[in-house]
Amino acid sequence: MNRTPSSEYTGDESIELKSCSVDNIYNKKEPEAERRIRLLKQLCLVLICVLGQVLVGITHTWPSPAISSLSHNNASLVGTEITLTTTQIDMTGSLLMVGSLLGSPMAGWLITYVGRRRSLQVSVLPCLTGWLLLALAPNVAVLLTARMIQGFGYSIASLSASTIIMEISDVEVRGMMLALTTIGIVVGGLYTVGFGYILPWYYLSLTCALLPLVLLLGTFFLPYSPSYLLLRGQKLQAIQVLRRLRGPYSDVNAEVTKLEAMNSGTSRNWRNLLKPKILKRLIVVIMLFAFQNFCGTYVFIVHTSRILQAAGVVMDPDLGTVIVGVARIVGCIANIYLVDKIGRKLCLVISHAGNAVTLVMLGAYVYVAEKASNDDNILNRFHWVPLVCMLVIMLALNIGVHPVPHMMAVEYFPTYVRGQAASVVYMSGMLFTFMVLQLYSYMKETLTQAGLYWFYAFISVLAVLFTLAFVKETKGKVAG
Repeated sequence: MNRTPSSEYTGDESIELKSCSVDNIYNKKEPEAERRIRLLKQLCLVLICVLGQVLVGITHTWPSPAISSLSHNNASLVGTEITLTTTQIDMTGSLLMVGSLLGSPMAGWLITYVGRRRSLQVSVLPCLTGWLLLALAPNVAVLLTARMIQGFGYSIASLSASTIIMEISDVEVRGMMLALTTIGIVVGGLYTVGFGYILPWYYLSLTCALLPLVLLLGTFFLPYSPSYLLLRGQKLQAIQVLRRLRGPYSDVNAEVTKLEAMNSGTSRNWRNLLKPKILKRLIVVIMLFAFQNFCGTYVFIVHTSRILQAAGVVMDPDLGTVIVGVARIVGCIANIYLVDKIGRKLCLVISHAGNAVTLVMLGAYVYVAEKASNDDNILNRFHWVPLVCMLVIMLALNIGVHPVPHMMAVEYFPTYVRGQAASVVYMSGMLFTFMVLQLYSYMKETLTQAGLYWFYAFISVLAVLFTLAFVKETKGKVAG
C-alpha cells in the first residue's frame, strides 16, 4: 500500500493489467458483509486524514478558551506577563488566516507535484512548531507569530486531507466521508475548549501539540492517491491501490479509464485555471466560501464566548462554548446523513435559510435587550433566547454552510487541476475569514451587535438565491 510512487514498473503491462482483472466478478453484487468490512477499512483510512481537520479545529478554537484564560491570569509559562488589546485579540484569529493565505499556494504545489500523502506529512512541521512557540511565548509578538505559523501549517493539512479523502472514497459514500472532515474540525474544537476549561492557555497549547505527532504516525498507513499515480503515468500502481479500496466486485479498470479520459491531453500547470469551464467553477466555489464567511460562520466559531457574553447569556462562557460545540457535532452528524441523501446543493439551501431566520431572531432579541431597562421582568423571562439561538445557528451552519464549500473545493475540479484550483479556493476563503475576523469588533461597533447579526442574515439570504441559481450538484458523480 505504501510503495514509493516514483518507482517505475518494468515488464509487460498489458499482461499485468489482464491478470489484475481476472478475478473480478463484475456481474455479481458485492455481498453486504464484504461491503461493510471493505468500507470499514476505508473509513479507518479516512479517519487518519480527518486528524488533519482536527488540527484545523483545535487551531481555530484556541482563542476562545485561551483569551478567557489570559483575562484571569496573564502569566506566561516562562514567567513574563502577556496583555492583549482588543485589536490583538482579533489578531489571534485573523493572523491565522494570514498564515493560511501563504500556506494555501504551497499546499496546491505540494499536492500536485509531491503527492497528497507527503503533503499531509509536511504539514506536521509548521503545525507542531506553532504550538510549541505558542506554549513558550514570552510576549505578544511571539504569540501572534505562532498563530501565523499555525495557519500556514493547517492550510496544508486541511487541503491535503480533503483531497485524499475525496480520491480514495467510494462515490456513493464520498459525501459522508468528506462530511467527517467537519466532524474532525468540531471534535478539534471540543478538544480545545474541553482542555481549556481546566488548563491555563500555555498547558492547553502543549496538549494541542500532541495531535500533529499523532497525525504524522497515521500518515504512514495511508495509500498513495490513485488519481495522483495516474497523473504520474503509474497506471498499474493506481489499479492496485483501487483494487484494495474498491474490492474484487468493482470494475476498477473502467474507473481508471474514466479518470484517464477526464484528464487526457492535459498538463499540471496553473494556466489550466483560466480555461472557461474551470474558471466558472472557480468563481462558483469562491462565492460559496465568501457566503460561508460573511454569514458569520467563523465569527461564531472563534469568538463563541465573547458573543455569548455580549448577548447576555448568564453562565460560564467556557461552559457555553462547550454546549455550543455539542450543537456543532449534532449539525455535522445531520450533514453526514443528508449530504448523500438529498445532495450538497439542498444542504446549502436549508443551512443558509435556517441561519438567516435564526440570526434575525437573535438580532431582534439583542436590539430589544439593549433598549430595555435592567428591571424589565418580561425580558428576563426570555434570557434563554440567545443561547438557544446560538445552538440553532451552529446546528444550521454545520448542516451545509460550513462543510459543503470544503467538499466542493475538491469535488468540483478534475484531477489535473484539483491541487491548484483547491489552493486558490482555500486562499480566497482564508482571505475572507481574515477580513471577517479582523473587522469583527469594528463592524459590531459600526452596525451595533443587532445590526451585525442582521447583516449576516442578509448574506445568508443572498447565498440561498445564488445556490439555487448557479451551484451544480456533485452527489454521486465521479470527479476525475
